[in-house]
Amino acid sequence: MLECVDLGFRYKDKVIFENISFQASRGRFCAILGRNGSGKTTLIHCLNRTLTPFSGRVKVRGSDLASFSRNDIARAISLLPQEQIDIFPYRVLDVVVMGRAPFLKPAARPGEKDYETAARALQTLHAQDLSQRNFNRISGGERQIVLLARCLAQAAQVMLLDEPTNHLDFNHQHHFLSSISRLCREKGISVVAAMHDPNLASMFADDVIMIKGGRVMAKGEKDGVMTEKYLSPL
Repeated sequence: MLECVDLGFRYKDKVIFENISFQASRGRFCAILGRNGSGKTTLIHCLNRTLTPFSGRVKVRGSDLASFSRNDIARAISLLPQEQIDIFPYRVLDVVVMGRAPFLKPAARPGEKDYETAARALQTLHAQDLSQRNFNRISGGERQIVLLARCLAQAAQVMLLDEPTNHLDFNHQHHFLSSISRLCREKGISVVAAMHDPNLASMFADDVIMIKGGRVMAKGEKDGVMTEKYLSPL
């Protein structure tokens, strides 16, 4: 579904990472593990060309993402960024329907079908009771579920998550990642998530990529990768 080929990124003269290659398959949850500063977030943003890599390619369904318009990218790949601030003084349902933006004509407003899609996304995540609440007045865990619903309403088959469990308590971490795993199975979505907790990755991910010093140290199914050999130097 998504393929990363010899990807590299640098900021001015500093190489952040290079020669990153992997595939994220349909219906699988791929976790990117690495220490803070290892380049995980930068890699996530290169995968949808929010940042432009200096080398390599990202392909979706075999097509080079560099040839896509921003709208085409948004239809193919959704992104849940790491930091969420109080910028949405709206109903939860209105936040979720923002995921339909790539399918609207310029200056057009969401229609009835868009709101139906948003409502179904909330229902899929068992969060329909939040639909009329103010986004800024719900908990951090509830916000993450709402923003996941927004990604789901976007109908992209590839979903990128940047440290999605930051600032969540134990129960919300498990609820959120369980929802991700279920979406992979039921919707056939390919998920790539930057994560810092190996324990959560081992519980919920199907595949793991370990990055150290801007290079892939190990990759593959989690049972073959998450071993003492690779975890100790991480």
